[in-house]
Amino acid sequence: MPSALCEDAGMPFRVMLAAVMAATSMTTPHAEAASAKPVVRYAGLGSCLQHDGGRQPCGPWKLWLSDGRVLALPDARRSVADDEYVANAVIEVSQDGAQVAYFRQSDGVLMIWEAATGRARRIPAVKWPDDLQMTTLTISPGGRFVSMRGVETSEWEVDRVVDTATGKIFTLPRGYQSWGFSPDGRRMLAGDNRTAVIYSTGTWSVKVRRSVYLRGDLGPDGVTVAGTKANDGGSTRNSVLVRNMATGKKSTVPIRLAKGEVPLRARWDRAGHIDVLTRADRRMGGEDRRTHTWYRLNRATGGLQRLDSFVIPSSVGGYVLAL
Repeated sequence: MPSALCEDAGMPFRVMLAAVMAATSMTTPHAEAASAKPVVRYAGLGSCLQHDGGRQPCGPWKLWLSDGRVLALPDARRSVADDEYVANAVIEVSQDGAQVAYFRQSDGVLMIWEAATGRARRIPAVKWPDDLQMTTLTISPGGRFVSMRGVETSEWEVDRVVDTATGKIFTLPRGYQSWGFSPDGRRMLAGDNRTAVIYSTGTWSVKVRRSVYLRGDLGPDGVTVAGTKANDGGSTRNSVLVRNMATGKKSTVPIRLAKGEVPLRARWDRAGHIDVLTRADRRMGGEDRRTHTWYRLNRATGGLQRLDSFVIPSSVGGYVLAL
């Protein structure tokens, strides 16, 4: 999933599989979030010490939930190849945190884990694509559609979107990438560095096409995209950008964050709210701490209401956020 609404050339944001220097877990949900059903904040691997003093990801995948629980997925594939760890390629958390997509290690079958039940369901028609060097996995809210992006033996990148209900596969035009789904999963935003397209999932008909580089989160109306811009020390200030793909209308909502806090992305919920994810890296007690916080945006005032905040432990060697 992309982190910002972009209208110029650039590389998409991706959660890196780097060792995360942080301290202990922290849970400070807002009252509304505390009463809500638990969702997955992030999936992560452990971090093990090597003989040379370095560290590498190890152990089973685990899920960190908003209610404080940590659950293991011992059957989940951990790497693209031997000692080749690319988290986004083998596991993905839906943008609402309700589902997790991964491939079973034993037979390569796609699995969809549901936060509501704590159980995973098999998708026998979909298996690990041996003809792709996988780079990115994306799952729609509700878990019906899964995008598998990778590089073919011809060295061309390809993005295949699987309907887990039917097993049918839609392959995007060459050069296109899937950038995310609307909260109901009925629309998908995709494109390349010159064109943005909104598809109707299932039929894969094009609903909107614009000659613009545009990445962000697709809203419940199926046409409005929201993203973030970070303070660059110059003219750009922390803000949320909203653009209607059908009309071209744009708006910018400035937001105020604490010093050192950076907006990572914006996401919509089904009710039309925009939530903003931020990150703050701080040195505390001799250790680096990376704190992620979700806020609910008031589009009229630019005010932010904290929903949830957590620190990723230093023991986590690689992670994938619910984006």
